[in-house]
Amino acid sequence: MIRKSALAIALALAFPTVHAQNGPTQSGVQLYGIVDVGMERVDNGDANVTRLTSGISTGSRWGIRGSEDLGGGYRALFTLESRIEVDNGAMNNRGAIFFCPSAPALCPGVVGTSPAVPAAVVGGMSAVNSALLQAVSTVNSVNALFDRQAFAGLVTPYGAVLAGRQYTPNYEVLIKYNSFADSFAGNPGQISTINIRANNALQYRAELSGFTLSLMYGFGGSEGNRNERSTVGRGDDFYGANFQYNTPRFGVGVGYNRNNTVTFAAPTENRKGLETYSVGGNATFGNVKLFATFLKAKNENPVLSPVDVQNIVISTGGNLAAINTILGGLYINRFDVDALRGVVGPIDLDVYHLGLNWTVGNGTLMAALNQAKDSARSLWATADAKVDQIGLAYMYNLSKRTQLYGAYAIANNKDSARIALGAACCTGGWTTAPGEDSKSLQFGMRHTF
Repeated sequence: MIRKSALAIALALAFPTVHAQNGPTQSGVQLYGIVDVGMERVDNGDANVTRLTSGISTGSRWGIRGSEDLGGGYRALFTLESRIEVDNGAMNNRGAIFFCPSAPALCPGVVGTSPAVPAAVVGGMSAVNSALLQAVSTVNSVNALFDRQAFAGLVTPYGAVLAGRQYTPNYEVLIKYNSFADSFAGNPGQISTINIRANNALQYRAELSGFTLSLMYGFGGSEGNRNERSTVGRGDDFYGANFQYNTPRFGVGVGYNRNNTVTFAAPTENRKGLETYSVGGNATFGNVKLFATFLKAKNENPVLSPVDVQNIVISTGGNLAAINTILGGLYINRFDVDALRGVVGPIDLDVYHLGLNWTVGNGTLMAALNQAKDSARSLWATADAKVDQIGLAYMYNLSKRTQLYGAYAIANNKDSARIALGAACCTGGWTTAPGEDSKSLQFGMRHTF
């Protein structure tokens, strides 16, 4: 029982939100993928855009996965999965404008709020402030070939062990127990801060009689090099776990992620960085499936992370070399972002989700009510940030592998919040001013192979 379930779970990692395809159950290699493209209209206060977008309902991708039956209940497997931007053929998206507050001397505040920040760094950040004002957030800015997933593993009668770049345990809980998963502009991930994937990660997974356990450890350093432990901005260990119980009619799960980091204030200490935990559940009543989820995110040391936060890397359009020189060789190109405010700073975020899936005709109607509040304070965040989000979507099945869809969502930003809505492919960035609402209308097609 454990052997068969563990294999299914390990292969399901390649498609955490699309269940139409099954992984290979015999020895062999499989080419798979999703092509998702459509039109969207996004209104963000006094700015708006109409564009062709890849990955509205599900991130477009192609991948290779395979397995080999070793006998005796043992099986080797691997997954290599690459991002596709169908609109232009690239491996990364266009990026969203990263707005920084004009008042603070530290913009966008990459050195945190510690009074122990070296004076030279403070001066350096002030000197390059104008360059940072035009930074963008880009998914897969380094153009990694297998940015989405890259892991290998061994399935045993006692569970599966996986090694490589993988989805984090808490992210699995967040997408499983919400009505949108990670689809469209109405999904609660648009107003959340969470580690989606982890590099250099080891994971143990097992399932028995509906119970699922996942334990993950990620090695520190940009490439898992322990000698980089004391380098500011390199980060350190990652820990994650989830525990779930699921039946055809009912499911409940809890998840936890934590990464450690090193800061300018304490470059030789291993401090707690972004920490998230969530609890969620779902229940099915005939053609209706109900969802409820709570997510907590907290970060008191927001200086770079060893794992992705929305897999976002902040770049400054060619100015990183100059910034690196000014900051004395501390190469800064990864930030923990306060999702609601669009700044780098401490996070104290609560996210609530209620939703439903309703089978209507030859498709599924999705609805979500989401709310987020960030009560953290810093130089650039002197008031709470609050967002009320509503999402509606309908997915119509042309066949088992092809769907048409339409979706609408609105984010009502309050106080210092400035969320701009995105899609499954990526976050939408931030509005031009706090308190401006964001509205999104999306239409498109998804095909799986």
